Amino acid sequence: MQRKPRLFIGSSVESLDIADAINLNLDHQAEVTIWRNGTFELSNNTIDSLVKKAESVDFSLFIFSPDDISIIKNKQKAVVRDNVLFELGLFIGAIGKERCFILKPRDVDLHFPTDLLGVTPADYEPNRSDGDLASAVNHACVLIKKQMEKLQPLSALSSPPKPKPISVNVSAELTDLDFTVLGTLIGTATSSPNGYAISTVKNELKNNSPRVDLSIIKLEKLGYIDRRNETDEMNEYEYFAYTITTDGVELLIENENKAFGTTAPAKIDDGFNDDIPF
Repeated sequence: MQRKPRLFIGSSVESLDIADAINLNLDHQAEVTIWRNGTFELSNNTIDSLVKKAESVDFSLFIFSPDDISIIKNKQKAVVRDNVLFELGLFIGAIGKERCFILKPRDVDLHFPTDLLGVTPADYEPNRSDGDLASAVNHACVLIKKQMEKLQPLSALSSPPKPKPISVNVSAELTDLDFTVLGTLIGTATSSPNGYAISTVKNELKNNSPRVDLSIIKLEKLGYIDRRNETDEMNEYEYFAYTITTDGVELLIENENKAFGTTAPAKIDDGFNDDIPF
């Protein structure tokens, strides 16, 4: 089962009520993290925590609001808080511009940095007579939901093909254990495309040695297996899942005996016993 996309929401303190309203709308469609929750860790500075968060989400939404006033060309302009703009740039660099959304209040003259001109933000009605912010941002959330469905979580996308190993006879670098580990993963090319956890590989081999971990790392570096993040929905934890690549399958075909050994064909019992005297 594919996990829900992860969405980070960045805003100023003054716009946290808008962030909460967005969370209400998208709670069933995404794993929403508002910047004040689960982002900043003890002993880490702000930038390190944001970089780590940017590397772990699939999408981000930044709420632009007229929190500050700047003098631009001798005119007062309502501008977005500097840290919100900085965080937007950080997330664009990490996951791409098409995965970073902007939400702004409707009919508010808000100065945009020139680098963001041409980017179409979603908007909402900030002055509803009933004060219902969840309903005010609903339309924008529908647009965001459609875009998330279109782009999918990053972990669901196919990894770019890895370059083939440069070594002319790279199989000579592999040990018998490496071939056995690779053979254990052959099922990920047929019946288990989501991959195996390393614990599954070790259980199959009945081998908990760190050499299995080293073999997995080696095979990944050589391009014979791929690694990606998966989520155990039942137990709610994440793990690395490993799958064999096309190069790995070709290597197994060329070295079948090293991976699976040689098995003599079973003797067929034809019911005739040479030892019966006549």
